[in-house]
Amino acid sequence: MIRMSKFALVGVLAILLLSAHTAMAQDEAPAFVVPLDHAHAPFLESYNYAVAQGATAEWRKMEGVAVDPINNKLYIAISEIGKGMSDGEGAIQLEENICGAVYVADLDAEMNISSLSPLVVGGPYDESNEENPCSVDSIANPDNVFVDSTGTLWIGEDTGEHANNMLWTWDGSELKRFATLPAGSEVTGLHISANGTVFMNVQHPDGVNLYPYNRGTIGVVTGFTAGDTFDAVAVPTGNDAHKVVVAGGEYQVLGRMGSPIPNDLYGARLGQLDMADGSMEICNNPDGNMYLPVNEEGTEGYLYTNYECQPGGMSKLYISQGDDGSWQVIEGENVDFLAINGTWNNCFSSVTPWNTGLTSEEYPFDTIDAEWADNYAAMTDYLGTQANPYDYGYPIEVMPDSIGSSLAKHYVMGRFSHENSLVLGDEKTVYQSDDGTNRILWKFVASEAGDLSAGTLYAAKITQDGEAFNIEWLELGTGSDDEIAETIAAMDLGQ
Repeated sequence: MIRMSKFALVGVLAILLLSAHTAMAQDEAPAFVVPLDHAHAPFLESYNYAVAQGATAEWRKMEGVAVDPINNKLYIAISEIGKGMSDGEGAIQLEENICGAVYVADLDAEMNISSLSPLVVGGPYDESNEENPCSVDSIANPDNVFVDSTGTLWIGEDTGEHANNMLWTWDGSELKRFATLPAGSEVTGLHISANGTVFMNVQHPDGVNLYPYNRGTIGVVTGFTAGDTFDAVAVPTGNDAHKVVVAGGEYQVLGRMGSPIPNDLYGARLGQLDMADGSMEICNNPDGNMYLPVNEEGTEGYLYTNYECQPGGMSKLYISQGDDGSWQVIEGENVDFLAINGTWNNCFSSVTPWNTGLTSEEYPFDTIDAEWADNYAAMTDYLGTQANPYDYGYPIEVMPDSIGSSLAKHYVMGRFSHENSLVLGDEKTVYQSDDGTNRILWKFVASEAGDLSAGTLYAAKITQDGEAFNIEWLELGTGSDDEIAETIAAMDLGQ
C-alpha cells in the first residue's frame, strides 16, 4: 500500500525555467531561472529536458493507455496521425490519417516495450461525407481504451468525424459497435471493473439532446457484463441520435453535471468548482472514472470522476449495486484540492493495482514566457492568489478518507500534458501518454513496488521501421517527491 506520509505532501512549485525552446529575449525572461542541468529539471521541465536529450517529440494526439495482462500487450490510442507524424520530417514519417489508430506493443518479462505497431486503424476518410467523413464501420479519433478480463479491447471515441461518437470492442478479429452517444458528446470515463461492470461518461453533449443527456453525465451499464455476447448497435438516427444507446443491458445515469450530490455535507453539486471570490462554476466535462471497490464482489465502492476544466476538479460518490443490478448513489462530495494548490484540466485516469485512483493533469504550459501569469489566470481566480505554473502537469494519486480524500501529487513522474498514466502489474512500471501536438511517449519506473513517490523517468526515442516504431528508452533522471518538494520550498515566484 501507499505510505500515508506521501499523501501529506504539500508544496508550491515555484521554479521558473528558461526552456531551450523559448523564443523570448533574455531580458524578458523571469528573474529566477533554473538551467536544464539542474538536478530536478527532468521532473519540472520534463518536456523541454527530454527534447534536449534526444527524445522524439512528434506524436500527434496520444490518448489512452491500456494493458492486457493475459496476453502481455500494451495498447496506446493515437487519435489523429498528423502534424509531426506526417510532415515528412524527423523520426516519424507516416501518411496522414485524420481518423487515427490504436497501436499495440508486446510487454517483456520486465514490463518493457521495445516496438509499437498499428492494430486498429480508423478510416477511410471521405471529405465529401459531411456527417461521417471517417467511415462509420471503423473507429474515428480513438481516445479512451480499456481491456476487460477476457482480453477484449474497448475503444471510445473523441471525434468530430462521426456525427455521434461511438464505443467499440475489438476481440482480436472483429470490431463491433457497443454504444453510441448523444450528439455533440464524446466517450469519457471508460472503466471496466474486475467483475465486468462497464462505466462510461457523456462529456459536453449538445443542449438539444433528450433529457438527461442535455448535460454531461456520469453513468454505468447495467444488465450487461463485459465479455457477454452482443449484437452491434446501428448508426443512430432520429431520437437515438440524442441519447445513449447500448448493445447490451441499459445505460444508467448516476449523476448529471450541476445536480446536487446526495448526502453531501456541504450541499455541493456535480461539476462544481468553488472560486476564491465565493462564486461557483459548473464544469460540463466529466472525464476519467476511477472505481475503487470496497467489497470482494465489487458491488460497493467509491467512484471518482474527473472534471476536465481549468481549474479542474473531481467528485467522489459512494455507490452500491442492488439485487436487480441497478446502482444507487448513497452519498458523495467533491474532492478538495486546495492542499495541493488546485488541479488543472483533469483528463483520463486509471486505478492502481493497490486500489487507488490516478488522475491526470493535461495541457500545462511547457515553456514559461513573459505571459506566464496570464496563462494561469483561471487558477489564480480559483486560489485567490497568484497561481504558480509549476504546480500543474502531474499525476495525482487519490484515495478515500471517511471524510474527504488523501492526495499525493507525484512530481517525480514528470510535468507534461498527462492524458493517462497506467501502472502495470509489477506495481512499478508506469506508461504515460502525452496529449497534444508533437509530444513524447513516457515511462516511469518506481523505486519500490506500490509506491509512486520515488523512481526513474524515461522518454522514448523512436526509429521508424515501416509502419512500426522501434523504441529506445532515454533515462532522464531519478528522484523523489520529497526531494523535489524540498527544492520547491526553497524558491518563490519573485512577485
